Formats: sequence, structure tokens, C-alpha cells
Amino acid sequence: MKRIIVLALVLISVIGIIGCTKEKEAVNDSAIEAYTTFLAGNRTRLAEGQAEKWYIPNFQDTVLKYEYTYLDLDCDGVVELLIQLKDDPCGYNAVFHFKDGQILCWNSDSAEMSCRDYPLQDGIMVQQYDYSGTRSYTLFRYNSNGEKENVSQLFARDELIYLDSTEPCPYYEIDGTEIDKDEFEKQINSLILEKRIKSTDWKEI
Repeated sequence: MKRIIVLALVLISVIGIIGCTKEKEAVNDSAIEAYTTFLAGNRTRLAEGQAEKWYIPNFQDTVLKYEYTYLDLDCDGVVELLIQLKDDPCGYNAVFHFKDGQILCWNSDSAEMSCRDYPLQDGIMVQQYDYSGTRSYTLFRYNSNGEKENVSQLFARDELIYLDSTEPCPYYEIDGTEIDKDEFEKQINSLILEKRIKSTDWKEI
């Protein structure tokens, strides 16, 4: 009897997993369908107030060329839409999320040319900021409501911003701990460079 009960519970669990998987697949298909029409210029699925809150360019622009990719950034089984100016995330980068049949904007940035966000293969995002001889890399994840949760912070000072500065230079740190240049570059490679999305994974709009 106990064996029958255990088998029944296992079967119920399996059925539940299959049902949940199919539901996620259906939502994911709906998300891609909505993103496709959005990329084509149809903004009827864009949630109310998003166009007023965010600068969202015309992705069908005949002068500026944009590219896109899909990636699950919040680990919910449904992909987000990432868009950037072709080969130039500094020029423009954006993230769009699908929820309840509508598209929400989580990020849309074209203002800061020395700062850009870009994705890694595991869904972690990188915000890279380069300024006058310094480099900072903030690794973060999006949670389910679009808020950012920092994962790690890397900083390098290769040159002094001001010549009379007393700040140590060169200087390298990860999460507030100073390290040497070789270790810093090693971590940059393993945490970021080796995990970047390939250029071939971006599709021109």
C-alpha cells in the first residue's frame, strides 16, 4: 500500500512538472509573438505608460540599424527581448519583458555614451562604465519585477583622472578587495569576456 501511495505521489509530481513546463512554453511562445510584432513597429502590446516613461526609438529606422536577441534574464522560463544599436550598445541598449500579454520596458538607454549594459550567456547583465582611465563593471541580475540585484563589482584605475591625485594607480579591485592586475584580468576574462553573447546571436532588425 505504501509503495502504491509513493508511486501515485511521484506520478502526480511528474504530471505537475509537465503541466507547468507546457504552460511556460505557451507563455514563451506568446512572448516571442508579441516581441516580433513589436520589432515590426506595432506597439499595441506595449503596456500603458511605457512610451512616456522610456525613450523607445523606431526600430525600423532606415538610417540607424538595430539588432536583437532573446534571453531569459529573470530565470522564469520566459525570454526577455534585448535590443541594441548594431555592434554598439553604447549608442543604445534596451531590455523588454513580457507579462500578462503586455510588453514592459525594463531599460532603454541612449544617453550615456561611456556606459552600456550588455548580457552574458547565463542571463547575468553587465553595466560597464569607462571614464578617463578608469573602468567599472557591475554584474547584476533582473528579478521578476525588473529591479536589479547586484552580483559583483569590478573596478580598475589604469590612469589617474587628475594628475595631482593621490589615489593609488594602477589599482584593481573586486567587490571592494584590492587585487593585482594579472588576477583582475583573469577575473574579467572568466566572469565577463568568455561569457559574452556571440555577435552571431544578435539578429539585425
